[in-house]
Amino acid sequence: MSCSHRPGGWEWAKIENGILKIHPYCSKCGTFKNVSSNRGKKFSYFVEALSRLRKMLERRGYKISDAQIRLIMKDLSEMEGFCDTWWITFSRQKTLFFKVVKRYVRVSSDLLESVLGW
Repeated sequence: MSCSHRPGGWEWAKIENGILKIHPYCSKCGTFKNVSSNRGKKFSYFVEALSRLRKMLERRGYKISDAQIRLIMKDLSEMEGFCDTWWITFSRQKTLFFKVVKRYVRVSSDLLESVLGW
């Protein structure tokens, strides 16, 4: 079960490149908020990307079934923290998205990158 985060104060914490920066933290669970420009996206962003991927591949003669789409969305939604935009970075979400999609569909990273970049 995810926390409905509420800012509780500010603390110094390291960001990805090791520099200290002040971050708000959740008063309920203590998780630091991601304050970088690499903020996570909502789940609907990845659902739309799957839709674009499906349309793009259909134009090329490859069909992605409804079952494949459902399995991908189920795996992503069940990943701990994937939908928690409070702390996750977009680059981490992208890595997880690529991993899950490639488990069910044979597709290149370049094509996945293009559907996420719209």
